[in-house]
Amino acid sequence: MTRNCWIMPEMLPWKGGSSLERRARQLNLEENVANIWPAFGSNGKDVIKVHHVLNHTSGLHNAMGSIAQEDPLLMFDWDGCLNRICQSVPETEPGKEQFYHYLSFGWLCGGIIEHASGKKFQEILEEAIVRPLHIEGELYVGIPPGVESRLAALTVDTADLSKVSALANRPDLPSTFQPQQIAQLATSLPVAFNTLNVRRAIIPAANGHVSARALARYYAALADGGKIPPPHSSASKPVLGSHPHIPKLSSSPKPPKTRKCIGRRKQATSTSVSTTNSYEKVSSYDDSEANKGRNTNSESSSGDDASSSRISNNLRSHVAGKVYKNPRIIDEFLGTGEYTNLALPGEGFGLGFKRFTSKDGSSIAFGHSGMGGSTGFCDVTNNFSIAVTLNKMSFGGVTGKIVQLVCSELNIPVPDDFLRFAVEQSGPDEQLSMGRPIIN
Repeated sequence: MTRNCWIMPEMLPWKGGSSLERRARQLNLEENVANIWPAFGSNGKDVIKVHHVLNHTSGLHNAMGSIAQEDPLLMFDWDGCLNRICQSVPETEPGKEQFYHYLSFGWLCGGIIEHASGKKFQEILEEAIVRPLHIEGELYVGIPPGVESRLAALTVDTADLSKVSALANRPDLPSTFQPQQIAQLATSLPVAFNTLNVRRAIIPAANGHVSARALARYYAALADGGKIPPPHSSASKPVLGSHPHIPKLSSSPKPPKTRKCIGRRKQATSTSVSTTNSYEKVSSYDDSEANKGRNTNSESSSGDDASSSRISNNLRSHVAGKVYKNPRIIDEFLGTGEYTNLALPGEGFGLGFKRFTSKDGSSIAFGHSGMGGSTGFCDVTNNFSIAVTLNKMSFGGVTGKIVQLVCSELNIPVPDDFLRFAVEQSGPDEQLSMGRPIIN
């Protein structure tokens, strides 16, 4: 059984590498994004491939970097942001240099997901991740009404902030996301991101709201090759997935809005959908057990059952109990094995996730951290996952100590990203640790 750890089970923004993209349909990672999202192909972006986006090598690392200064209200407009991505111009040749796509990554992946599936981003999130993992009510990208009272308010650790602002620039980060800019952002972010306008907007790279236990459960599935973990401990109250508010998202295909820049592919009207162009719906072990013996006569079904039946007829077959069908999904996330040529060698990111290394090199681990210290990762070798979620934004100290404590108690190697924060440091050693704050 995968061991899970969660800290502070409140809802707050998080940042993680998107992996829904490959779930929208069986995308060829070497396919040009413009083949999926036609309007994306302008301004030299026609050569950008899906794996360039996932590997942070598309050249669009600064694409949305000035949005807060130029047009802050645009961030609340999902379609407007996708349109802005369509108009962007790569700064580097795709596939040649890796820069953390700290903000554009969410809209890039979101646009591909929607155009590949013909569904809305939030609907895919619910169908592919939330419901199969039974984490209803504890993971949102853009909160629905009624969740506000369960959200933690963001604050900032001013002591950590002052240390970050004094750091030198980092060559692996975009020019709009250097330590000085990070310090400025951290000063203004809590005020802005505590507002309902931001909480309800769809900003996948910045305003996910998730409990630590839900995030740990997601990584537990990844640690086991996509297999849905056993039910969460009932000792944790309220029981995971039992929150009363669960968004009602329509599963019926809807005609897309007409957009000036963003044009969806026309959706097939036939009920027979090719296996290479269909969305892969999954169910959990509990779902498959509950469906045994159920009367599937469409005439006697309720509206929801009828809708589910219609979807099932149009979706590819799935493996019950798994959120990912690919038996080599871990190699895919890490950019190893047959996926080695799709990830830039010697760099930190695989395909959608940050690769984590340990001092003795004994474990295979990957995950993602966000600006503010929240993190989640899994150790595949030790079948372990952990998530730490903070509402007091810091830059590694608190998170590193928590991760080091839990891993040492379980005799699991501590990833280098967190080990450097494990003990109190001062002088040059402190500068060395803070020189790479936990932000990606």
